[in-house]
Amino acid sequence: MGSPITFSGFNNIDFSSVLNAIMTQERQPIATIEAQQKTLQAQNSAFSTLATKLGTLKTAAADLSDSDNTAKVTATSSDETAVGISTGSASVTGRYDVVVSQLAHAQVMQSQTTYPSLDTVIATSGVISLARLNDPPIDIPITSGMSLKGLADAVNRASNSPVNASVVQVSPGQYRLVLTGRSTGLANGFTVSMSDPLSGGAGLNFLDTDGDGTAGNSDDDNIQHATDAQFTVNQVAVTSSSNVVTDAVPGVTMTLRKKGPDAVALDVSKDNTAATTQVQAFATAVNDLVSFLNVQSPSASAGTPGIGGDPLVRSLRNALRSVVMGPQTGTGTLARLAEVGVSFDSSGKIKIEQKRLTDALEKSSTDVAALFADRFGAIDALVNDYTKAGGLVSDVRKRIDTQVKSLGERIDHMEAQLEIRRASLQQEFIAADRAMSQLNSQGSSLSQLGGQYRLF
Repeated sequence: MGSPITFSGFNNIDFSSVLNAIMTQERQPIATIEAQQKTLQAQNSAFSTLATKLGTLKTAAADLSDSDNTAKVTATSSDETAVGISTGSASVTGRYDVVVSQLAHAQVMQSQTTYPSLDTVIATSGVISLARLNDPPIDIPITSGMSLKGLADAVNRASNSPVNASVVQVSPGQYRLVLTGRSTGLANGFTVSMSDPLSGGAGLNFLDTDGDGTAGNSDDDNIQHATDAQFTVNQVAVTSSSNVVTDAVPGVTMTLRKKGPDAVALDVSKDNTAATTQVQAFATAVNDLVSFLNVQSPSASAGTPGIGGDPLVRSLRNALRSVVMGPQTGTGTLARLAEVGVSFDSSGKIKIEQKRLTDALEKSSTDVAALFADRFGAIDALVNDYTKAGGLVSDVRKRIDTQVKSLGERIDHMEAQLEIRRASLQQEFIAADRAMSQLNSQGSSLSQLGGQYRLF
């Protein structure tokens, strides 16, 4: 600002105040632009809040569009150590008594030969044939100087091998090759034979109790023979090659862990808690969004920052209401969300008729899931158009950012011009002050001279 410029002998006028008054007046256009910039920044902040609230709404809608989250059932086992249970949306409710008489096992065979180390050479040539029952054999060629570990690695590298191979130390300095079927069940049993006799090295032998040149085709050849799981479900006999059973009870996966004479009770029942909780989360998200937009609307009409009047916001309100109230586009028996107690009240917020929703879930959670998948899937897609990168909200915020930046550049330019104007005026006032000082000085001299004349 510089020091005050005054006409010390000319009515004590404060030229600094005059200069500030002029600059304040000339700065009015900048103040107007700054107000516009603040309005845009407030709107950008509001759109940021809108994006956050839409994100919450999108998550709630996506959860409800997943039928597995809607048509849920809950399942319990009276003995998880014997039979575990898990369910899906297609599970049939009821009580299932399971008695496990036999678990599924994979065949296990060990070499008769023992070896002093992992690096012991098995053979220098030959071919080992591994065959799953009713399948063609898989040949493992012996390369020159193949070690015990090298043979195990070669078996495991064969993608179509019916077995996994490992080297086990059975006692200090004593190793055996152990072959284990890659899958449980009778159909996954295997045999071992030498299609080309091994030569050189320590050799390799497996137990062949019937002497037919093939090991594994007799139970006594194995340290564990392949078996199917055998159990009953509500006294119906079931056989499975795996202990993880998915086809004995619709929509239910049972994991057999232990055999025993006693029945294990599996109870499968509907679980409507998750669905009702998620519907409430959706209602909360919508109502929070509506409350936010309601606050924005009067602010905009009053001329203060707000986004209630923005075309995007109006479009969002109309589109959201249309999708929520719209008909199912699929072939389900339920046509609209209102049929399950989800609708708008007079204030534009979501209301939930809890009993109606619960009754619909109890009657047919599958039909409700189909309706939810359709309507909430559409809501998810709608909101995604607004919230995704490059979406509608993002585009508006980019536009506002561009406007704010442009206004800032205009303000900077105008401020620079004002500084030049201030400096120019200040120099003019300084020059005027000096001129007035000289006039005052000359006036004083003339007054003194006039006094001298009066002496004569």
